[in-house]
Amino acid sequence: MQDKKLGLKVAHIVGSLKVGGAERFVIDLCRTQKHNGQQPIIISLGQPGEQLEAECAAENITFFSSSRSAIFKLIQVFIRFKKVDVLHIHSPHALKFLQVVIPFFKGKLIYTRHGAAPLKAEHWKKLHVKVQSCFNAITFVSQEGMENFKKQHHLPEVPHSVIDNGVIIDPIRSITQSSKKIKLGSVGRMIPLKNQLGLLKAVNILDVDLQNSIELHFFGDGDCLKSLMAYKEQAIPNVAVTFHGMVNDREIIYSNIDALVVCSETEGLSMVIIEAMANRIPVIATNVGGNPKLVVDQKTGWLFEYDDNNKLAEIISSIENDKAILETLGLEAFNYISANFSIQSSAEKYLALYEK
Repeated sequence: MQDKKLGLKVAHIVGSLKVGGAERFVIDLCRTQKHNGQQPIIISLGQPGEQLEAECAAENITFFSSSRSAIFKLIQVFIRFKKVDVLHIHSPHALKFLQVVIPFFKGKLIYTRHGAAPLKAEHWKKLHVKVQSCFNAITFVSQEGMENFKKQHHLPEVPHSVIDNGVIIDPIRSITQSSKKIKLGSVGRMIPLKNQLGLLKAVNILDVDLQNSIELHFFGDGDCLKSLMAYKEQAIPNVAVTFHGMVNDREIIYSNIDALVVCSETEGLSMVIIEAMANRIPVIATNVGGNPKLVVDQKTGWLFEYDDNNKLAEIISSIENDKAILETLGLEAFNYISANFSIQSSAEKYLALYEK
């Protein structure tokens, strides 16, 4: 039995290997599973050459992607199915793509929903009903995500559970010069759901002296980038704002942030928040989804209600008046994540599902 456990072959299916919290989690999970003696691979349904392929290669994680047409890609993926014991699907779009071949897989099938937003469209409801008999388990990264899913998809025969995301507890070394200004950071896709505009609006509320005491660092790309840049130029032209674009190196990201700001309308269990806290960075986040499970108000960071820019501005102002609190809450954040959200714990919980 022990030899079988150590040799368990797991294929993680992701929609792409572009930079994203779920994708980074899958890579860290594979790294940990390898260390634990399992044999994970990543199958990406994106295109070859995407940003996180280099990270997979650096960690010596086997991965596959293809530039072939959809039908040939499906055949290539199906061939790889036959070589593994477990299929672990991490994206509803991947589930949709694979729906034709999934019924022919003979091993365990685990489906993880990383987002909390409900899948309301009728085609998603039909898809999940169609493939439900293939699932051995469905997991979620937050209680809200599971409840939202259950409201939309009635799959009583399939076990549901929440498994928290985790990170490798290994804080980065700062590589930037110290600054007298408070560095507020935003990390993630620039889409309406993430509402990065809320941070710019909150800074616009501050008086000029406070504006001059902060820097804003945005990491990411997306449809809202142009509108964010336009608002910055029109409303707060004198505030120090840097749009870094897509950055893969977490050392660069978290070396440029004193406090992470998350303005999202909804979240699952945010990998960005977990990573920031694991790097002794406190978090200012909306009181939605899995955020309050991570951010303990006034202890590991601060919570505010979605779209309450005045409250966000108030929090930023309070930090300026007591900069030492960043170090105090940062240490509390690190201790909290270390105790509750290690990647080893996530890997052990998934292994228990794989072996059920």
